[in-house]
Amino acid sequence: MIKWTPALSTGVASLDEQHQQIFQWLTELENAALEERTLFGVYAITRLNRYMREHFSEEEAMMKSVGYPDLARHILEHAEFRAKLGELQIKSISEDISMDTVKFLQVWLTKHITKTDMAYVPYLNLEKAPEIS
Repeated sequence: MIKWTPALSTGVASLDEQHQQIFQWLTELENAALEERTLFGVYAITRLNRYMREHFSEEEAMMKSVGYPDLARHILEHAEFRAKLGELQIKSISEDISMDTVKFLQVWLTKHITKTDMAYVPYLNLEKAPEIS
């Protein structure tokens, strides 16, 4: 079962709430895959895709507002994921969501939060941001 854990906490309440909601949609997607519920899978991945666009937009605005120096690379990573998620959404219309798809999304999102997102958190929390190496 896919779950958000405190280990994924950024310490920024609004981001943590959004990340928790993302994992809730992943849980719904996992349930659709396990139960082979095609229409529910289409609904869940569509909602996940929509929520991810909103989340990424808010996240990018936050990074821009604090002058995060690695913003361009982070935006590119978001764009690549949105494209892949869009492909998976289209595929879900003709096929059941597979557990491989669910696992891919879980791994990508977990890695993105623990590595890429955590890199900008100090810029949101500190008056003087650290240097990017």
